[in-house]
Amino acid sequence: MDQATAEAQPVHPLWQEDLREYGPWTPSESDELPTGWLRGSGLTHGTVVVAQTCGSTMELASRLVADGLLGPWGAVICGRQTQGRGQLRRPWASLAGNLHASIVLPSAPDHGPWAEAMADLLPLVVGHVFSEVLGGLGGDLQVKWPNDILQEGRKVGGMLIEERNGTSIVGVGLNLADSPADSQMREDHSVPAAKIRLPFFFSGPLTLLDRLVNHGKTVYAVMLDEIPPPRFISMFESKLAWFGRTILVKEGDDSSYEALLAGLSLDGGLVLRRDGGESVLYSGSIFPF
Repeated sequence: MDQATAEAQPVHPLWQEDLREYGPWTPSESDELPTGWLRGSGLTHGTVVVAQTCGSTMELASRLVADGLLGPWGAVICGRQTQGRGQLRRPWASLAGNLHASIVLPSAPDHGPWAEAMADLLPLVVGHVFSEVLGGLGGDLQVKWPNDILQEGRKVGGMLIEERNGTSIVGVGLNLADSPADSQMREDHSVPAAKIRLPFFFSGPLTLLDRLVNHGKTVYAVMLDEIPPPRFISMFESKLAWFGRTILVKEGDDSSYEALLAGLSLDGGLVLRRDGGESVLYSGSIFPF
């Protein structure tokens, strides 16, 4: 499929400029990729696989990694995702024009202060990287522990990290063009959804993916070189949604209770204070109170 064919496909208008900017497009020479998949050469971060439609970028990225076709900071992006998922394999609404992508993360450092800390802190590290890049585009964002991206109290995106065969892949969805209506949200959703506002960004999903990866690589490298894990935790607390506020906590047995969100533990858990004591939450759902 050449660039002209790609542009002729019925894609969201936000994709049109991206297709022109990052062309020319050439068909993948690998038999492992289904017909119609494109590999672009215009992106600067390395291999990217682009599709008009796919089931799940996470599944495709995982398969390409297993086949040796996608390495660290390689990415998969599609215009329409038909089987997108979030945490606990919940369905993710993949609306046209939004960013649906998966990025292969580098291996954890084998020495230094981050060698052991990265396994526990990886979700927070990814949240930090994405919020820094999007902040540079004018987005004033917070992270709802551990993997939702909020803006003005509304959910504008989410992250999902999965490890397969020793490789971590992060799926990211951002409401760049549209957001689900309140009636389409899960009954137990904690906050309503919204379209992300990025005052200094005027392009489409592919350009945004390029920014997330290229600028994200720099943020990640600086963090490893200059920010030890304890200081990172202190820095991240400033991005933490509802930090210092009373929240409602629901754990796996459906019990719920009120607690003060006091911060983060050194291994990435949520520090809660209630009834004169302190505890650390590692799994569960939190809601504004």
